[in-house]
Amino acid sequence: MPASLLPTLVTLAAGHAEPFDALPAALDAVRTAHALDAVELTGAGRSWRAGEGARESATAGLPLRAAGRMVGTLTLIGEGAARAAGALAAEADLLALLVAGGNRAATLTAERDTRAAELDEQRRFAEGVVDALPLGVYVIDRDYRIQFWNRKREVDTQGLAREAALGRSIFDVMVRQNASLMRAEFDQVFASGQMQQLQLESRSTGELRTYRMSKIPMRDASGAVTHVVTVGEDVTEWKAAMERTAQAEKLAAIGQLAAGVMHEINNPLATIAACAETMTSTLADLPRAQQPLGFGEYLRIIDHEVHRCRGIAEGLLNFSRAKPLQRVSVGLNTVVESTLFLLKHHSRFKRCLVRLDLEEGVGPRVMCDPDQITQVTMALLLNAADAVDGIVRGEDEAQAAVTLRTREAADGAAVLEIEDEGTGIARDALAKIFEPFYTTKEPGAGTGLGLAICYGIVRDHGGRIAVDSEPGQGSTFRVLLPLAA
Repeated sequence: MPASLLPTLVTLAAGHAEPFDALPAALDAVRTAHALDAVELTGAGRSWRAGEGARESATAGLPLRAAGRMVGTLTLIGEGAARAAGALAAEADLLALLVAGGNRAATLTAERDTRAAELDEQRRFAEGVVDALPLGVYVIDRDYRIQFWNRKREVDTQGLAREAALGRSIFDVMVRQNASLMRAEFDQVFASGQMQQLQLESRSTGELRTYRMSKIPMRDASGAVTHVVTVGEDVTEWKAAMERTAQAEKLAAIGQLAAGVMHEINNPLATIAACAETMTSTLADLPRAQQPLGFGEYLRIIDHEVHRCRGIAEGLLNFSRAKPLQRVSVGLNTVVESTLFLLKHHSRFKRCLVRLDLEEGVGPRVMCDPDQITQVTMALLLNAADAVDGIVRGEDEAQAAVTLRTREAADGAAVLEIEDEGTGIARDALAKIFEPFYTTKEPGAGTGLGLAICYGIVRDHGGRIAVDSEPGQGSTFRVLLPLAA
């Protein structure tokens, strides 16, 4: 064995970071030192070869073992193969170590790559989860630079691509916000480590929306606040639902109050009505010359106003107390036709242009008290007639119309829609229109009980009333009732 071969192999092994990389040169050194035609090494599921010798010539095989385990085979090809096989014990051990080390390195590399791929997949999954949330999320560091910007802020809330936002100052990106106020809010979270929440309104989407903004401190392993996570949530619908809940609670409280006092109010009203009736009879018995001037008119006004007060009280009682309903299966078209028949001679309604868009036949059938649903339809139609009174639409200045629709909704509800092309309802009034005594009409033109009573009737039938309105564009009241079985 050449004395210089083993140091040469050691030098070759030390000169390569990966053991497998040293094997081709090491095999060539063995082939050259022993004047062999070729040298082959197989192991770790791979093979290496130095030289061009054919296997038909003399060969010798040498097993390679490391730590008592078979790791490969060294095949020597050439005339001196047998002689060289007896002299390569130390070199074989070194080659075995290279194969074992390379195999271990390859295994570790594969494990590292697999783990890196898993971590990358987990990272992308986490980003996907955050991107799927209906929330606008971004993260800034202590230099106010954006480190995270989710998809909601790309396509909806802010409309800025993630690549264009990352690394930039938040004050350069959110230019519509008050920079000094934002800085103060972030500084307070960094300093206190406490989450901040605030609610704001914005018209950035073209309509008024309400957002809840949460600024959340993000800490490192030592507990220091390093970043601030800002989460923006559109709570417009939630706020509207809370307002409806508060409205329902308010209506229930008013109903309880009405049930407790309306009977007491009716007693003095009955006394006043009786006194007015007695005075009217007494006045009628006097000769005309002895009748005080104007007293008859005053008494008629008293009688009229007493009956109006009793009507208001009765409306509140009907709204607040549970009454047995005579429920039968009836088509909504039948209710519409009955209502139109009752209104055809009404002075306000006669001036109104009405369009019908009814489902075929009797329309969707509901279990209801027909008189009460007719009362609801009548109240909504009269309100619609008032809304379009005197209004013209279009280039031909046609009379603004009221449209009645009946249909069956996809969710299994019967729908009665009353749409008008009138003045519409202001946004701040929408949350109040179903409250008793709230009205947008001129003083004396309404009591404010109509919609409140409609609300109570529909609720007692297991349904609900929805309204869409835009000032100057008209309103659509939508009554939804459960379908008959």
